[in-house]
Amino acid sequence: MRDLPCPCCGFVTLEGEYGSYDICPLCGWEDDAVQLANPTSEGGANSISLADAQMSLLNKYPINIRLAGGFQRGLGWRPLDANDLEAANVLKTVKHWHTIAVRWESEAYWAVTGTTNVKV
Repeated sequence: MRDLPCPCCGFVTLEGEYGSYDICPLCGWEDDAVQLANPTSEGGANSISLADAQMSLLNKYPINIRLAGGFQRGLGWRPLDANDLEAANVLKTVKHWHTIAVRWESEAYWAVTGTTNVKV
């Protein structure tokens, strides 16, 4: 059963836990828990960063679109904001891959109030 929002588009297209390497059937993002934990770092399963992919995809599926391709957008999901990007970029100056992985939605940047949930 699909129960997780794709970190890139926000539509509920994934299941179980993050890091499955499944491909989102809507936007094509490969589920990479390390890239979710390091949203401004390029490389890994996807050639571009989560932040860059999201920015591009929001032109196709703006945040006000709740249903696309038969998928609902996750109720708690939101795109990365300026604070998330700034915090991730600061940590990236210390180490490109600064956090090992995000596995659960409760650990994702959109579920943690007031923080990107990234650690050095």
